[in-house]
Amino acid sequence: MKKQSGVLQRWDDERGFGFITDKKGRDIFVHVSAFGRIRSRPKAGEKVLFRVEPDAAKGVRALEVERRWRPAHLLLPEFLFPLLLVGVFYGGFWLSFSENAFRFFLLLFLFFVAALTFIMFGLDKRAALNEAERVPEKTLHLLSLSGGWPGAMLARPLFRHKTRKQPFSAVLWLVVVVNITVLGVFIFSSQAAPLRDWLDVQALSWLIALKEWGLISRPI
Repeated sequence: MKKQSGVLQRWDDERGFGFITDKKGRDIFVHVSAFGRIRSRPKAGEKVLFRVEPDAAKGVRALEVERRWRPAHLLLPEFLFPLLLVGVFYGGFWLSFSENAFRFFLLLFLFFVAALTFIMFGLDKRAALNEAERVPEKTLHLLSLSGGWPGAMLARPLFRHKTRKQPFSAVLWLVVVVNITVLGVFIFSSQAAPLRDWLDVQALSWLIALKEWGLISRPI
């Protein structure tokens, strides 16, 4: 059964329960345990997603309750840390390749893969809510391994998706370590110097072509 939406109309924080009003106007009992691990207590007026199950005493009760995304979620620690990590990564990348012509094209590729990964996480979250066909975890990991892990890091807390699931989380962090390690070797290894030089030549030829087409005006 897919999740339905409602509003937490009444909430007794001391006793840890309340009632969700669904779209049909029914009041559905909900206990604080149905929210899982939470950093802040529920409050009346919050929009939620939930499933229902029969209950001998209450008729039905809500379970697997999920608070709908709101702008305040951007200030949560679980989102701020990935945001800081992603910002440091892209900033360090740009500075590390300051002398290389190919940095613009490589960064553009990384942005594209990260955006695609972010979108795929969002689609998988929606599919999970609607009990539709899911995006395979292997696809999400391959996108992350291809350089899209910043998109995964931002999507997980924002969509509240795959944040605690194991071994998915452990594999994702391993992917991050592998990506940063490989990039570090590429930047600082003398063995990778011929590859960096070759990429610079290719990038310069593209930049010259873009300048001739009038697409860029800055000096090359």
